[in-house]
Amino acid sequence: MNKLKNPLVIIANGEFPIHKIPLDILNRATSILACDGAADALTNKGYIPDIILGDLDSLSNKNAIKYMKHIVEAPDQSQNDLRKALNYAEKNDITDIAIIGATGKREDHTLGNIFSILNYKDLNIKLYTDTGFFTCIHKSQKIASFKGQQISIFTVDNTIKITSNKLKYNFNKNNISNLYLGTLNESNSNEFELLISHGSLLIFQTYK
Repeated sequence: MNKLKNPLVIIANGEFPIHKIPLDILNRATSILACDGAADALTNKGYIPDIILGDLDSLSNKNAIKYMKHIVEAPDQSQNDLRKALNYAEKNDITDIAIIGATGKREDHTLGNIFSILNYKDLNIKLYTDTGFFTCIHKSQKIASFKGQQISIFTVDNTIKITSNKLKYNFNKNNISNLYLGTLNESNSNEFELLISHGSLLIFQTYK
């Protein structure tokens, strides 16, 4: 079985990307881990996964046989395949991860995949869609941006106090009491700053 290396690209079993940015990231991948049936879409596009991981309920029989030596079976039904992949990567000392194919198809899977990345404070994760990307912050920091970039901020902890600089609608020790209240913001510069009292934030940024 191929050993994973940084940076790792994880392919989830949502819609395969069409935007140039996630496709370029896939083309430059050092290692590729496919979540179960995502291996079918991946191989149909001409890529070969280093590892296929999941409970194997959606992988085709053809690829299950062809890539038998690449398969890591993970039957735990308490986790979805993306979280299993992230857990496996973390256990194998992979810290730099790009996720593609995590959105589309079913909205409940999309939400579950996106909010899953909040739980991995020791990993550098970017989740790419066809319109932008999600990252997490776990401390106050400046974030690279561009003027006019559309920004949305989410958290599952409504006690976090947020102060921001260089956003169109700045926070001043405010909290986000509902998931939608941090959406539809905009960057005024080539970076913006988020100061947080504690906890973690999920950030969405559109492509240029």
